[in-house]
Amino acid sequence: AMIVSPLVYTLQGFGAGDDWVDLYPSSSISANFYDGFQCFFGVLDKDVALHGYPEYAECRYTWAFVLMHVFSIVCVGYAVDKIVHAGATKVLYRGISAGIFLAVFAMFIYEYVNPAINYGPIVNTMHFFSLFLLLLGSEVYHRVSMQDATFETEYPVIENLYDDD
Repeated sequence: AMIVSPLVYTLQGFGAGDDWVDLYPSSSISANFYDGFQCFFGVLDKDVALHGYPEYAECRYTWAFVLMHVFSIVCVGYAVDKIVHAGATKVLYRGISAGIFLAVFAMFIYEYVNPAINYGPIVNTMHFFSLFLLLLGSEVYHRVSMQDATFETEYPVIENLYDDD
């Protein structure tokens, strides 16, 4: 993450207009990281919150969002581990399809609820067509009988290569 973050940091302003490259310069990533910690603990200066970034930095309940995000990742990892070890990979594939559907549906609801965001009918049509293609592709791909997914967590012991016996 520490290697990739500076490379994609600039992309945060991608949809903001013509000068999106200048909104989040990679040279300010360390200051942003520091401000993020201050925001997490609720001690970010009001002036930095108002004028430090292209949009207002909202720090209320940041800790709750971060902890819920981490908790959800741990829960999903645990669930996938249990599903794979139980041999129910078909359930896992159905879950992936349901996750794709829920993600697109949540983005559509977010656009509907937030009046500042309006992609228009063409982009919405492309979203739903992409959803259809993703679900169709996932279903067709997972109909083919494949070997069950496994986790290789036990590694064989390597014998001593330098023993002269």
